[in-house]
Amino acid sequence: MHQITLIRKTLQPHLPDWHGARITFLALFLVALFRVKTVDLSQLATGFMGNAKTESNYKRLQRFFTGFELNYFSVSKLVVNLMQIPQPWVLSVDRTSWEFGNCCHNILTLGIVHNGIALPLFWWMLGKKGNSNTDERIDLLGEFFCVFPSAKVAYLTADREFLGKEWFEYLIDHANLRFASDSP
Repeated sequence: MHQITLIRKTLQPHLPDWHGARITFLALFLVALFRVKTVDLSQLATGFMGNAKTESNYKRLQRFFTGFELNYFSVSKLVVNLMQIPQPWVLSVDRTSWEFGNCCHNILTLGIVHNGIALPLFWWMLGKKGNSNTDERIDLLGEFFCVFPSAKVAYLTADREFLGKEWFEYLIDHANLRFASDSP
């Protein structure tokens, strides 16, 4: 339980709106993720420390994921603070599609690159197939600058999907961002 206490103490200052029981749950959840190395809830329930039955842990996980809306702005701040990512930041915008059975999830992400890895901090479920449009990208960047208003950004990276006159004009004129793309 010492691990749980350490994680709680680390998380508490970064999640001031969360009550103690929720932070304890998050600490237990994080330790369980590392122990069982899967996101399957029935397996995660076996990785919780403590005296509770696996069934109880499973129900607790279900309640958390169905009844709690995670403020991903708070999580973004938490990740940046805990990782101590030095500025200026390199931002990365990307889009990915995940298929679960017949359901396709098209996700636009914005992350901060740290030690060669893009940490996705902002994301949107696009609700459509195909590429994002300029307005969606601008709005996602707007969320980033709303959460990190004084951020110093070295440049924004993207692949060839993120082209377009309006997009580049926005990056240059309004966001004052340099950009790097893998387009020829």
